[in-house]
Amino acid sequence: MIHSARGVFNRLLPDLHISTDHKVGEQAGNSPGYGISLVAETTSGCFISADTAISYGIREETGEIEDDERKDLVPAKDVGNQIAFIILGEIEQGGVVDSTHQGLLFLLCALCPRDISKVRVGKLSPYGIQSLKLVRDFLGVKFDIKPDPASAP
Repeated sequence: MIHSARGVFNRLLPDLHISTDHKVGEQAGNSPGYGISLVAETTSGCFISADTAISYGIREETGEIEDDERKDLVPAKDVGNQIAFIILGEIEQGGVVDSTHQGLLFLLCALCPRDISKVRVGKLSPYGIQSLKLVRDFLGVKFDIKPDPASAP
């Protein structure tokens, strides 16, 4: 996964650093799959992330792998390519957080004093939109959302 992700990134940025935390067997809790998390730090100190996990299905009662789920897992190389393109898409959208964390950002902004927060987010995700609705319904906070003229087509 790391080598295929690096292959995507090296076309854009050759001085990339990827650190790993690789665990197998008992150290990984005998996990029936694998995953990857990528975190990119912007030049302004923001962190953008993307992650995924690939696994067999597990029966809750017995903790065993389900027989009908014993298909081949997605090859690690393909997972590395996919996640690299996902994080590049998150970076392309701009903003200070990735689409997965928009809801948390909106909640934190709603809980701070009035007229204090001003943030830039990328395209609103369905999760971010639902979070805005919940913040409005439960906290009575409405946000003034304006498109960035510098990024408009």
